[in-house]
Order: sequence, then structure tokens, then C-alpha cells
Amino acid sequence: MRHIKKLLLILILFTLLCGIIGCKQEKSSIGNEENLSSTSKEKEVTIIYDNKEEEPPNESDEQKLEKPDGKGINSLTGLWIDESIVSRRPVAVVINNIKKALPQSGISQADVIYETLAEGEITRLIALFKNFDAKKIGPLRSARHYFIDFALNHDAVFVHHGVSPLAATAIKNLKPDNLNSLSHLEKTLTWRDSTRRKQRGMFEHSLYTNTEKILKTWNTVGYRMKLKESYLPMFVFNEKDWTPIGSEAKKVTIHFSKVYMPEFHFDDESALYLRNQFSKPHTDEYNGEQLAVKNIFILFTDIWTIKGDEAFRRDMNLITNGTGKYITNGRAIPITWSRKSNHSPYVFRDIDGNILEVNRGKTWICIFPKNNKIEIS
Repeated sequence: MRHIKKLLLILILFTLLCGIIGCKQEKSSIGNEENLSSTSKEKEVTIIYDNKEEEPPNESDEQKLEKPDGKGINSLTGLWIDESIVSRRPVAVVINNIKKALPQSGISQADVIYETLAEGEITRLIALFKNFDAKKIGPLRSARHYFIDFALNHDAVFVHHGVSPLAATAIKNLKPDNLNSLSHLEKTLTWRDSTRRKQRGMFEHSLYTNTEKILKTWNTVGYRMKLKESYLPMFVFNEKDWTPIGSEAKKVTIHFSKVYMPEFHFDDESALYLRNQFSKPHTDEYNGEQLAVKNIFILFTDIWTIKGDEAFRRDMNLITNGTGKYITNGRAIPITWSRKSNHSPYVFRDIDGNILEVNRGKTWICIFPKNNKIEIS
């Protein structure tokens, strides 16, 4: 009997012990499931949040970033060009811009165009070409000393027809590689448009060159073909197209003088600025295209008439720092610019002091008097 009672007691204790252990195991399992569920939810929320903040590139973005076979980046535009010309120096060509000389030819192929006052009320264009195959470029005109700085900004070969007195001095001192067609190079480098030269008062607006003649003359003279090893591109390009947070800039009017007031109109479809001049579309005679650019820079500086100059030629301060505007994608923001020497390029920064990242594409740069006005609307 005692043995039976002992067995019953052992069975009861064993049952109670199993119940306690099972309960603990069950509670432990439930707790783990809750923890796993909670962790899973936290991870899921984090993943969604990260995707919103920093999206991975889609297929089209990857294609843009991936280097195409046989291609390289154009340092003037940030766009893909044939790899064989990536390291070749650009050329900077002085283009006549008076109303009588219009329309010009070949300038729609320019990667960068500088515009500034030459003398009196008129402006001239210094067009930089790297990726070009133009059959006709011009009409060509003479150099001003500060035009040389625009070529030196990009390690470019400088192409012009004649010089002002100060330009002759600058060439002697700065020693830029230049092709002056008002010399023994005229027949190799240029030709006169037969139709224009016959028209009254058009002889000085009839001189042209082209890609083939520039490269042939360049090779004959023997100037260095490749960019110098220390070359630093003036523009820092953004990986993706961006629109700055600034004032709206659908129309930009630049009052160089009472006569020269070019306009840029933003085209929503192409996201480019179309240029008007003398109240008409500014077109290229060679292909009939209206000039269009992705970026506009307006750089304010001191510009003055040279004392005693009978032609009212200008001078300006380019080795300094100043303020300006960067305009792209229908918006304008204030910037600063600086330049340390004739042989160093402009450095552009935003108002916070960060290096300005520029959209890829063609650029128009206006070197503009501080006391003149621009209209951005």
C-alpha cells in the first residue's frame, strides 16, 4: 500500500513538473515569435525609408553612367564624344557679332561661347569648339587682349584675324598658341565668301574658316595637340541633371548696351535656352538652327573704356573675384567666381562656398559690366 502511495505521489509530481516545463517552453516560443515579428517589421520600415531617400539607379541611369565603347567625356560639355578627340585641345575662334555680319556660320557647333563688349556698344563672341566638323565658321574678327584669357581658361588654340594694340602685347607676354589669319597663314586658314565680299561694305565681314583648315594650319605650325598634363577642366559637371532652387528664369535679357540686348527664352520641351538677338531668333546660317544652350553664366566685373583709345576699345578686370548668376532649367541662382592668373580657369561656387556643379550641355558665358542691368523673369 505504501509502495502504491509512493508511485502515485511520483506520478503527480512528474505531471506537475512536465506542465511547468511545457508552459515555460510555450511562453518562450511565443516571446520569440513576437520578437521576430517586431524585428521583421522594423526592417521592412527601414527598407522603405531608405528607398525613398536614396533610390538606386534604374536601367536608364546605369546606361548614362556606363562608359560607351570608344567614347569619352568632353571637358567643355560633360557629354560623350569620340574617345580619339577627348585629349585634343579645343580651339577658341573670335566671331564677328555686329548686326551687319549676321547670320554667322558654324557657331551652333560651339561647346562654349563667351560674349562681352569689344568696343563702344558692340559685343564679340569667342566660340570654343572641341567636338566639331563645321564646313564654315565665321565671320572671323580681330582679337582683344582679354579674349586670350577665355582661350587660356581651356588650354585652347586661339584663332583670330588681326589684333588690337593691347592684344599684340598680350600675345607677346602670355605666349598663347594662336593662329592669326592676318598673316602668312591667311590662305591656309581662311577664305573670303565670294557673295559677301562683292556686297558694298561687307568685305570685312566675309572672312571664314572651317574645321579642316583649322586642323591643317594647326598641324603645319606645330602647336601641341594634346591638353597639357596639368589641365583642369573649368566646369565640374553634375552626374544627374538638376534644377537649382532659385528665382524663376524663363526669360533672360542682358543689357550689354542700348544696342546689344540679347535674350534667352527657356524652352520647356527641350529644357534649353533659345537665343534671340536684335529681336529675332539668333540662327546659324550653316544649318538654320537657332542657338540653344543648357547653361548661362553671367559674371559681373569692372569693364571700362580705355582712356585715349580712338576706337573706344574696352578693358576689364578678369584676375579677381566677383559675383554672378548661374541659370539652368528655368531657374537662376547667385554664385561667386574667382580667377588667380591668366593661365588658370574660373572657379565657380554657390553662395554657401561649395564648388558649383553644372548641368551637362552647352554653355553661354556673359562677361558683364557691374553697372549694367539684366532682367530675369
